[in-house]
Amino acid sequence: MTSNLTKLSVSDITVGSPLAWPVYDSNGTFLVKQGFIIKSLAQVERLIARGAYGDQSDLSHSKPTETKEQEVKKPKDISPFKILEDVTSQLAIVLASSEDKESNFTEEVMSLVENIQRACDRDAHAALASLFVLEGSSYPIKHSVDVAVISDVMAKSSSILREERKSIVAAALTMNIAMIELQEQLYRQESPLTDEQKEAIQHHPKQSVIMLRKAEVDDKLWLKCVLAHHETITGTGYPNKLKGSQYPQATQFIALADQYCARLSPRSYRDPLLHKGILRDILLDKGQTVEPEIAALFIKELGFFPPGLIVQLANTEIGVVTKRGERPDSPIVHACLMPQSGNYAQAVMRNTKLDSYKIRKIMSSDDDYITFNRRTIWQFNEE
Repeated sequence: MTSNLTKLSVSDITVGSPLAWPVYDSNGTFLVKQGFIIKSLAQVERLIARGAYGDQSDLSHSKPTETKEQEVKKPKDISPFKILEDVTSQLAIVLASSEDKESNFTEEVMSLVENIQRACDRDAHAALASLFVLEGSSYPIKHSVDVAVISDVMAKSSSILREERKSIVAAALTMNIAMIELQEQLYRQESPLTDEQKEAIQHHPKQSVIMLRKAEVDDKLWLKCVLAHHETITGTGYPNKLKGSQYPQATQFIALADQYCARLSPRSYRDPLLHKGILRDILLDKGQTVEPEIAALFIKELGFFPPGLIVQLANTEIGVVTKRGERPDSPIVHACLMPQSGNYAQAVMRNTKLDSYKIRKIMSSDDDYITFNRRTIWQFNEE
């Protein structure tokens, strides 16, 4: 797509109107979805400064149009998928504005945090499913949102109060602010890390805190979590080799979610690691990275088959995990098709603790059999 991209200018985007086309970065990576509403000229300018591009064919066929205020109001009961899509689009703009003295960086990040918590409150299973269901975004941006979702779900399950969870989620969204461009580069890179890249990775927690302080972030827990999100319980992490009680429990939610999401994501130099293999490694870790209680909580919340995974059942039906079941290995699945006869008119709920519906294997969304849209199974209001 890169050859078809045209650099956008401020005049190409109308404040307060839905984007008539998606916005990409210079590599053709999706940044902001079609239909997203940019609310201020300052946000437009930040996006342009970051490097915003549109597809030539989209631009030639469509231009943004003025939209009345009453037409852009969102319904109260909205899809968690749509909320998180909007957060992902907005986060790319907010992170690019950290040095903008005219913006209130903390307020803008906290607005995104509130929306993430809103999505998790609406349906935590669907919010977790967004890791698998929502695709096509910039890797470092979506990675941060995915980590934030898992961190909020885990922290809530630990009975951490909402205000404290806000600091944890804010840290997850901003933990890599100092290496967004490097993350995108590494996502595409097939060669080994250079010494310069290794050094940048080692220093990014401290550098991220420096950038956040310059953006006038003064939330101590937020900053502490960003600084410590690559530490380990045994003192082998970085940058400060914290050990035992020095390693904040709040940060451990982020650290484990960060490792999980990084390994789950497909990279140009390796195939995606299956969820069960990652969980096995978490179990075998035995307190080397995070406290055993945190690892157990992670497995409890996601299960052996987390929401959003496509699976085949013992009766050969193919469907989507939609929520946890009574046991970690027996989630609720909505069957969507039978290979011999095609898609069902409506997804059918299956309890996989029953022998006839036990999960036989995890399937890839690229499999030729997968002709249904996972996102529609939850039947949320997507308007």
